[in-house]
Amino acid sequence: MLRKNKVLGIFLAVTIVIICIILDFYNFFDFPREVRLVEGKQLKIELGLPFTFELFCPEDSLTINGLSIKDKLNVNLREPMVLQSSKLGTYDLEFRWLGVIPVKKMRVFVMPETRVVPGGHSVGVKLRPNGVIIVGFAPVTDEEGNKRYPAQEAGLEIGDTIYMVNHQQIDDAEELSRIINNDTDKIITLSIRRDGSIFETNLQAVKSSSGTFQIGLWVRDIAAGVGTMSFYDPNTGYYGALGHMISDADTGKYIEVGEGEIIRARVTSITPGRKSQPGEKRGVFVHENNIIGNIAANTRFGIYGKIYRPIKNPYYSTLPVATVSQVQEGPAEILTVIEDEKIEAYEIEIQKIFRQSYPSSKGMIIKITDPELLRKTGGIIQGMSGSPIIQNGYLVGAVTHVFVNDPTRGYAIFAEWMMEEILKLNSEKKLVQNY
Repeated sequence: MLRKNKVLGIFLAVTIVIICIILDFYNFFDFPREVRLVEGKQLKIELGLPFTFELFCPEDSLTINGLSIKDKLNVNLREPMVLQSSKLGTYDLEFRWLGVIPVKKMRVFVMPETRVVPGGHSVGVKLRPNGVIIVGFAPVTDEEGNKRYPAQEAGLEIGDTIYMVNHQQIDDAEELSRIINNDTDKIITLSIRRDGSIFETNLQAVKSSSGTFQIGLWVRDIAAGVGTMSFYDPNTGYYGALGHMISDADTGKYIEVGEGEIIRARVTSITPGRKSQPGEKRGVFVHENNIIGNIAANTRFGIYGKIYRPIKNPYYSTLPVATVSQVQEGPAEILTVIEDEKIEAYEIEIQKIFRQSYPSSKGMIIKITDPELLRKTGGIIQGMSGSPIIQNGYLVGAVTHVFVNDPTRGYAIFAEWMMEEILKLNSEKKLVQNY
């Protein structure tokens, strides 16, 4: 009898180890550590695991397949698991084998439904950094005809941002030139931002053959272009656009927001995309002095700011924002402008979804399937970034990148992650007001 119990114990121990190994494998690829669902809405999770577990949860307002977890619910993970809760909050589910051995935990966030006005509008973007960005170097020919390189010799690099000169804040290239020429001491102190660090460097301004003092730099003090608005939140007054960060065209470096605004833009022509040759929307700003909104943040998930007056969409008054878990592979549509300022809907396919617990700009792979859009643009083109993606009556994401070797396909970001940026802005505003 003792021998049988020993064998049984060894068998159980080996079985547990094997199950844990299998579960670790699935955990890495499929088993979500966190899921989000909307209050009162159902969320179906299909794991397809060949196991039955007993679920435990300290709260009883979360149901699985219509049954309360407080009843020590057994679930077969081969079958879909439908979660629902009518109460906001965070729930910790524990999966136990034989009702005793904990093998997996999953956190469930129940959130209120958020409705936004979907975008698709073509917008002009003007972004001014805090200072000026170095985009190139140039020799300075002095009064004797010698070529000098003061900026390079001081260790400056392309992509550096000069935000103070001789301890005076500057906003544009004109101020940089004025201070260099007006100060009697031609030893110039530059305050620099580089890759998140701040430092100072000194250099000697050179009197050029034209009689002005120069330091041998090309700088940029504004970035401008055309993109697409993703959505507008009527509750907070904030918008999200582009779906990706604005970087300097020459240096590829992130541009820190000093000031910025968005204005109406009209698409005037299209350069279709081809393999290895990304296409482009060409546009012009409309009523440049009539600013739609500001730019408060330039993040890796797009630009965000306050809209000065409500905007409308010709297709939808408002749409609920989907959680990551609600997005499905299959048909969807994007809203974008191809001609003038007219927003139109075009068919796409969501081909692959990367289930994410934390924000990333590449949440899904999409493919343009609409014959008309393919004929006009060849697929995804520059200026289309930020175009909202609609599926099953939800705003699910926004276009972000095109595949260079296949312009019909590209990446998109989940709308949930863009909404989190809005929540951050709103929280920061409240902190400032309460200070």
